[in-house]
Amino acid sequence: MAEGIIEIRFDGQRYGYWQNVSVRESVDDLCASINLGITLPGAGEALKLSANTVVEVLADGELVSTIRSGKIERDVRATDHTIQFSARSLARELVDCQYSKTLNNLKLEEVVKRICKTFNVPVKVAAKTAVVPSFSMQCETPANALINAARTANLLLYPQPDGGLILTEPDAGEVVATLVYGEHIKSYSLVDDYDMRFSEYVVKSFDYESGAALKGAVKDDGISFFRPMHIVADRHGHSHGGCDRRAVLERNRRLARAHSIKLTVQGWRHATGLWAVNTQVRVVIPHEDIDGVFLIGDRTLGQDDRGGSVTELHVMHRNAFAGEPPKKTKRSAGARR
Repeated sequence: MAEGIIEIRFDGQRYGYWQNVSVRESVDDLCASINLGITLPGAGEALKLSANTVVEVLADGELVSTIRSGKIERDVRATDHTIQFSARSLARELVDCQYSKTLNNLKLEEVVKRICKTFNVPVKVAAKTAVVPSFSMQCETPANALINAARTANLLLYPQPDGGLILTEPDAGEVVATLVYGEHIKSYSLVDDYDMRFSEYVVKSFDYESGAALKGAVKDDGISFFRPMHIVADRHGHSHGGCDRRAVLERNRRLARAHSIKLTVQGWRHATGLWAVNTQVRVVIPHEDIDGVFLIGDRTLGQDDRGGSVTELHVMHRNAFAGEPPKKTKRSAGARR
């Protein structure tokens, strides 16, 4: 198969050569999102898809997502027609639906498996997890509850090509590529989002066995004005140390996420495969004094008639996902105050 082709497959049918393509994944979302468009001569025919059809999405012949249809729009004119197709991967019901469930004294991985099994979403576990004393959601989206539980455990929960999810740690392996501005990077944006940061983080909980109120707090010394964030702990039974740890994690994550880099590179692949979230890459932008290793948090495979096939990468320091203390390095997107 030629490079730069997105193809959808379902019920023995194949549709490729889309003219406008966006295939996005993020470690902060439980489902991938797909947007495809094409203009062809004549009135054409509708895609023979229903609300129940499961569709495979392939990039250069490699499975990148498994989806259900969201919206199909066909615009017909005198000489041609346009089809716009948008969809999300199988975990979308965890995002859209509101549900109630209470589980006690199960490991986090078992909690995730049980919730996902209800919605027929496959789960792969690639990390050790601790027991969650109490997991409860009442008339809320499962995605919000699961993401919060994973973050409390310093883990990530994000989509896989089969439409399911993986519960794993932020990647700490070798970089998959080195990207140098002027050689591999077509364009970049440096993002300083100070709205992400607060002057202090206060985490509150309650120990139902002892009847004691629990609280942990930490400050961001880089914010000199009063801007507090109070958080109800994601699970009951926190010790005082547990609340302190949760506050520190929140502070460290937000400090790192407030400073990031958006990169556009040509093509969809590096030397060993397609670009993917939760992999590390070295970024070198000499005139910005940036030379460091970053984790890919968001990846979009794109294509149109102007820029051809490109990949947009949103990268941050690993501690934006792991909550580790900031490290002092050369100036980078995580070094600004």
